[in-house]
Amino acid sequence: MDQELLGKLLIASPGLEDVRFQNSVILVCEHSNEITMGLILNKPLYNFDTYQFLKKMNINNDLKIKSTPTFFGGPVHLNQGFIIHSNDKKYSTSEYILEGVMITSSEGILKDISKNQPPQNAKFFLGCAVWDKGQLNNEVLENCWIITNSSKELIFHNDLEISLWKDTLTKMGVDPKRLVSYSGSA
Repeated sequence: MDQELLGKLLIASPGLEDVRFQNSVILVCEHSNEITMGLILNKPLYNFDTYQFLKKMNINNDLKIKSTPTFFGGPVHLNQGFIIHSNDKKYSTSEYILEGVMITSSEGILKDISKNQPPQNAKFFLGCAVWDKGQLNNEVLENCWIITNSSKELIFHNDLEISLWKDTLTKMGVDPKRLVSYSGSA
């Protein structure tokens, strides 16, 4: 797989057996020859929202802020938080993913959110998905993932869970009902 994956989406194929990734849409946030890291965009944690995130980080939050879900970013580094945000604000650890979208783990963004001065868009994650050298390439060859382009609109999609998986496939021209969970070779 010689294509650049930074900012692309990995859409789980129906045959993907790992339940942690079924119906997942993953944004690739880092890609190199050695490692690929991404965040699952559509697996909200129903018992952990913005308030709990700020509390866990010991950020004082006396203001009434809009509570948003925190997402299960993946099964690796479950105690580490990541925030995908729009580029209207930049923080010390913000890194470019694609046009209009950055990732950070900066405490500065949390302080801005606690003061009700967040970036226009922000999405919280605990954990991430990580593939070692060659691992993701093998999974793509085994038809575990469909790779497609992303956009700011898809990343900050308002509907939660499986609708993002279906919507992303539909925008690619793929009918999710017609996908099969097996592959073959000629």
